[in-house]
Amino acid sequence: MDERLLQSVEEKSKALANTKGPGRVFNIVDAEKGAIEVAGGEGGEAAMIELRPLDELCGQGTGADVVNPMDERFMPLFLGIEEAIQLAYREDRGLTDGAVQLALNELSMNPSAETRDGLARRVQLQMRMVLSLNDYSKQEVKGAVRKIAKSVERHRKSGGPRGYLEFVRGMLRM
Repeated sequence: MDERLLQSVEEKSKALANTKGPGRVFNIVDAEKGAIEVAGGEGGEAAMIELRPLDELCGQGTGADVVNPMDERFMPLFLGIEEAIQLAYREDRGLTDGAVQLALNELSMNPSAETRDGLARRVQLQMRMVLSLNDYSKQEVKGAVRKIAKSVERHRKSGGPRGYLEFVRGMLRM
């Protein structure tokens, strides 16, 4: 976890509590560097924060033996990864489950490894955000990526080249 980001979010959340409009808002300013902006609410100043590298953000974890997608403790991790995939799909309707599978397989070996794959980089950025706000171990991150990769494989077999992407799109209503 990143205490700087948690403190900034806490401060901004207090400021946003008395304003109209959306609650806590994160804006990606520089995806390559992992620079984000935490909105300050009506008239408030936004905080610019550069997310720490994935390896630095991995912590002790939850202590769970299994990374279960139905376990509420892991919801932020699973939703973060799947949201990154869906945002990429929204921008590129030519994206296929096969491309998602390749990106996830790469990340399942070493989530923080340098990659040329745009989707893998996008998932890494989202994982950096999630790990900045939640305590997950590197093994839990790998486990979540592997579970999603298995889901991609299962839905691709039954739903065609975009079976997983369309399934999750319906679930997330994106």
